[in-house]
Amino acid sequence: MTRLPVRSALITLVLAAAMPAAAQTVVMAARDTAAIAALPAATVTTAMRITNRSADHITIVPRIVVPAEWSVPMGALPFALGAGESDSWIVGVRVPARAPAGRYRIAIVATDSASHVIARDSITVEVSAVHGLDLALTNRPTYAVSGNTYRAAFLLQNRGNVPATVTVRGTSVLGGTVTLDVTHATIAAGASLPFAANVATRTKGQQAQDDVLELFVADKADSANTAVASANVTIVQEANASEPLHRVASQLRLRAADASAGVSPFEFIGAGALRDGSTEQLSYVLRGSPGAVSAFGDRDEYRAELRGTNYTARVGDGLYRASSLSSNGQQGFGAGLDVRDGALSAGAYAQRFRHELDAPMEGGVHASARAAGLFGAPEFTVSGVSRSGGTYAGQVYGTGVTMAPVENVSVELEVAESTGPLGNGGSASARVSGGDRVHYDLGHIGADARFSGPGRGSEHDYATVSARASDDLRFSASLGSHHSGGVVQGFLAPQSFVATTVDMTYASRFSLQYSSLTRTSNAETARFDESQRGLLARGEQTFGALRVWGGAGTGVATSSVATAHQYHELSLGASANIGMNAFSLYGETSNGMAISRGANGLVTVGGDGRVQVGPSTSLTFNGFQTVVSGGDRYSQLDAGVSQLLPKGSTVSLRVRLTGNAYDARGRQLAFVEYSMPLQMPVGRTRTAGRVRGRVVDQETGHGVAGTLVRLGPQAAITDDEGRVAFAGLPAGEYRLSLAQQATQTATVFTGDPTVRVDSARRTATNFALSVERAGIVTGSVRQMVLARTGMDDAPDSLADAGPLHDITLALVGVRATIFATTDGSGGYRFAEVPSGAYVLKIMSEAHSGTRWEPAEIEVSVKPAVTRQIAFRSVPRRRAVQMISGETNPARK
Repeated sequence: MTRLPVRSALITLVLAAAMPAAAQTVVMAARDTAAIAALPAATVTTAMRITNRSADHITIVPRIVVPAEWSVPMGALPFALGAGESDSWIVGVRVPARAPAGRYRIAIVATDSASHVIARDSITVEVSAVHGLDLALTNRPTYAVSGNTYRAAFLLQNRGNVPATVTVRGTSVLGGTVTLDVTHATIAAGASLPFAANVATRTKGQQAQDDVLELFVADKADSANTAVASANVTIVQEANASEPLHRVASQLRLRAADASAGVSPFEFIGAGALRDGSTEQLSYVLRGSPGAVSAFGDRDEYRAELRGTNYTARVGDGLYRASSLSSNGQQGFGAGLDVRDGALSAGAYAQRFRHELDAPMEGGVHASARAAGLFGAPEFTVSGVSRSGGTYAGQVYGTGVTMAPVENVSVELEVAESTGPLGNGGSASARVSGGDRVHYDLGHIGADARFSGPGRGSEHDYATVSARASDDLRFSASLGSHHSGGVVQGFLAPQSFVATTVDMTYASRFSLQYSSLTRTSNAETARFDESQRGLLARGEQTFGALRVWGGAGTGVATSSVATAHQYHELSLGASANIGMNAFSLYGETSNGMAISRGANGLVTVGGDGRVQVGPSTSLTFNGFQTVVSGGDRYSQLDAGVSQLLPKGSTVSLRVRLTGNAYDARGRQLAFVEYSMPLQMPVGRTRTAGRVRGRVVDQETGHGVAGTLVRLGPQAAITDDEGRVAFAGLPAGEYRLSLAQQATQTATVFTGDPTVRVDSARRTATNFALSVERAGIVTGSVRQMVLARTGMDDAPDSLADAGPLHDITLALVGVRATIFATTDGSGGYRFAEVPSGAYVLKIMSEAHSGTRWEPAEIEVSVKPAVTRQIAFRSVPRRRAVQMISGETNPARK
């Protein structure tokens, strides 16, 4: 025999000894004793067969022992069994909704009427594990200021019957930064965990935007056990925020180099619109001095220009002039203003030529008028210039006309007279241009030897003609002649130069050109002539990423001191773009072209390129070498490496190496440059649709802070002074509305809530609103009936017959009329009433034979004060006739 049956036998003997002899005649049939699986809130039932084997009638009294909070809805009532009778005893127990998962033993005991145990059994209930999470929003702000942090509170509940270890994360629809009080937690079964989320959201633009904060909770042990909750918060711009600054795109460069390098230590340049949407353009250049000599060609420059639709204002370095003939052709430092108004325009300037010897001064004015009603719509111009010091000292007065005698033809004429140290002088210019398919440009400029201008003692004539034979084929020809007057220009002898070209171009890639150059110098005792005539063919072709170009020419050169000889020229080059890399190589040579090249023999080779070394590092180079007949050599190499830094800044190292036949060591120059993009603020945007206003307390006159003001699609919160601003509102009529996060009492506002926005208006529209604590008007409407009629002049006795419901009342004010209706108890209420004088009256008709008392009444409403006014429906007094034959006065 095994140990288990022995143990069962012992238990049976013990129980038998504990029971009275009669009890052993009641037995329960064997049944399945496996554990019963159940969910929380479920009812578990089991059936047991019980038999009375005795010859006596027995009363069975059940006793079922369950854990705390469990209940026994079935099988706990006594029942009887007759002698030899059997019955089914059905026991049901209910599992609590929050019962933790686990195994529970339910003891089942049967006793007789004397409380003697006559049978025992038990059932085992296996409560299954249930996972459940619930996340709820408990508090949130209605609105928040852009850039500030708002806080929303949540409550997380474990609806399951086992502990839950959860993770919490949050997102913001507007991309705000979400910080949680709790990101990981373990929550007992049925427990709750309050926590909060802090969100910092910044929005662009003026319009209010809704930010949706979403929280996601997940159970680590059960991926399907999740919970989600959200909070909607309106994000508005800062109260009374200044209009955003308009900025002009600029570039700042700082350079570090030895003083001998000759580079500007700084450079600040920028250009762009002065305001959003405006036609005014601002440009400026600030470039520091490179020193006495600059191998890189730098020159200090300081200038700014503002150009609008009807004006141009300049200050600093620039080319100021009143007319083409009066200008000396040099850049000066000064200030100038040109204005235009329809057909009229005028301008004035003053400048100093700070780069010339003794820094001469100059001032000038000009004015013009267009006569649109005359033939050719001529524009007449007058100008005057006065210069002190320098080569062209004196006063110049000029006049000119520009007109269009026929369509697509322009004629320009100008004459000028001057007085100066050389005496009186004059100058004249003429130009005719026009055409479309055949375009021409002819002109003449000349001045005598005493004219106070750069054209002194010279004449220049030119003519160009171009024609398009087809979309690809084009012909052009030009003729230019220039004569200078010798010593008055600083030359040793008068000079003449004549140039003629005839060109044919196909598809902008191939051309054939004939050119003729002639130069003549007339000395007192001799004349020197030289000329050059020949053909030059050029072409270029692209092969994928490779572009190849070249040219070849030949001709004849003659001079008065040498025999005629043939000249040649040849050039060849190629370039390629490979991704972000670019390379170019070229070479050219000429022989016998001293008149145009300055030397009889030249050979030049060079190249340039850009190599992208890494994602943000690039290398550039540009170099050449020129060999002149006779052995002279000139070479130069510029190289640089640039590193792109965050936010668009760069740092670069630039090197220049130069050499020539007279300096065996050459020269090496280098500098480091730091460049950064900047957005230069130049003023407020002053966009259209601007509105400014203030909200004040009606009682104190102080500004009300923290009030949400809505205007059209935008919203903003008042600052500490109660001020608020809007910008960029579309044109239209809007109605202001106010809201506050929390108030002790209801508030109302007074003032005109209507704002009209004009899209063409650049100045702000202003409004003013007052906030005050709301008044209340309340009361009741009741029906009165006649209880006893007063005799003679005595008043009638009235009795209250109850409330009147659905009676409409109107509270009539200066700005508006508001309505209310009585409820079932006859009461009415006007809440949030602004202070002021009103008339309160009943709008519903009185029933037949009754009247309202009073029909209307004047009401004075004060802030935070409640007025109570009662209305009654009373019977009308009617005429009465005494049947005794005596009459009383009629009563109404």
